[in-house]
Amino acid sequence: MNNKCNRCNWEIAQLNLSDEQKLEVLSLLKQDLKLFAIQYLHQKLQFNLTEAKGIILHSNKDFGVCHRCDYAELAKDNMECPKCKAFNYNLKVQSTFNQEFCEHLEWKLDFDDLGDERLKGFWCDGVDHFPSEIKSLFKSNLAKKRVVKTKAWIGKTGQDIYEMEIFFGEKSIENYLQNKSLLDCIPENNYKNWIEIDPILKSIKVKLK
Repeated sequence: MNNKCNRCNWEIAQLNLSDEQKLEVLSLLKQDLKLFAIQYLHQKLQFNLTEAKGIILHSNKDFGVCHRCDYAELAKDNMECPKCKAFNYNLKVQSTFNQEFCEHLEWKLDFDDLGDERLKGFWCDGVDHFPSEIKSLFKSNLAKKRVVKTKAWIGKTGQDIYEMEIFFGEKSIENYLQNKSLLDCIPENNYKNWIEIDPILKSIKVKLK
């Protein structure tokens, strides 16, 4: 049975994606690459073009936020926005490499104790929880490569963009594969042992437990 959008009367095909497929779609939506997202559904998941277009036009790129209006309290996977009546595929990925983890990592980064005068006054104002190579978050890939490449905002203003590599140790790999929190995999203190930063190349490496 299809879903119907009471805002535009579009009959929308049923969607049942794995977490890895959700990551693919959300990555394209967050980059505003809707045509590529439609192609992905059409070519990889065998939806016809009309079905694929209807799904993508009714999918939100941020969980809980309506794709059409500013309502931001959508709680279910598939639901009608109570404000504008638009149907939303409210996609949510069950990944522990998420916004909560990246915010905690941001708060734990301390550059003053690294003993590098060039880093005096540096701080981090964010770590992107959606890496550009989204397939690096696939469990099969992360189990082999044990690294996620993303970006962070660092510097005296906290706004310089740094290429970031997050290396997974034994505990963090085990937690990730079992869908357990990564928060306690962020090391405490001894910053030289787990943070390596180059302000010239604007790159940073972080090693989790």
